[in-house]
Amino acid sequence: MEFPGYVEFRLPLLKALGDGEEHRLVDLHGRISDDLDLSKDQRTQLMPNGRVTRVYSRVQWTATRLKEYGLLSRLGGGVVKITTPGANVLKDAPFKLDNEYLRGLGSVKKQDRDDSGEQQDDDEPPEEVMRRGHKGILNALYSELEDEVRKISPSGFERLVLELLKKMGYGEWIEHTGRSGDGGIDGIVRKDRLGLGEIRVQAKQCTNPVNSRSVREFMGVLHGKEGIFITTSTFVPNARKEATNNVVLIEGKDLVRLMEEYGVGVSEVENLAIKTVSVEYFEQFK
Repeated sequence: MEFPGYVEFRLPLLKALGDGEEHRLVDLHGRISDDLDLSKDQRTQLMPNGRVTRVYSRVQWTATRLKEYGLLSRLGGGVVKITTPGANVLKDAPFKLDNEYLRGLGSVKKQDRDDSGEQQDDDEPPEEVMRRGHKGILNALYSELEDEVRKISPSGFERLVLELLKKMGYGEWIEHTGRSGDGGIDGIVRKDRLGLGEIRVQAKQCTNPVNSRSVREFMGVLHGKEGIFITTSTFVPNARKEATNNVVLIEGKDLVRLMEEYGVGVSEVENLAIKTVSVEYFEQFK
């Protein structure tokens, strides 16, 4: 069952305030969830930040939007109350309070227009818009990284892989042993100075999927040690089945994600922090 969008939360919130009394938003979550017939999993589902539920996020932003249109007032401390215009809307409310309906009330706000003066139909809070935009930026970055990785020499790819493993904390003692087209071990990562813990690395720069034979050959030169097989391509399903517990297979799409995460081949352009009002903080001053 798909999680309801922000628009779907508007009418249930207004209904929950229909008695005209003051209510704390956190006390309305259960009633609104019942109205929307949310499942147990949906009621406990967390936002990406892992600190608040999706229901909490939806209710908070919905209250902000309804306040902008004058349908409720926020009294501080997370307390809200329906207004006279809100009560009037509730008397003859449609199936859902979409943006077209709200604009028809004659209270289009500045926030609903972009710099060109056009009305926006954005039903998401700024952090959600930014999060979606960030995902798009990441996908574009991954694609560019894949293109750049394919352009470097086979020996350069081996050095790149070892640099990534070093950034990931696999050890300071890393040796580049491979030669282009040798089909053997391309690098060795020693977990300690004495070399008691050793990881052998195979870096395969190719466009076709890596087959089962390549994986078996790699395991054959490990001699029971741990191994990491990294490719710019993918692995055929049977190749993954061949790999034993001491072998990790990393294909192209996972490689570029790790490069972005550990800052290999990328530079930071801008870091944006998203903040919200802490209602709990202001409680101490009342």
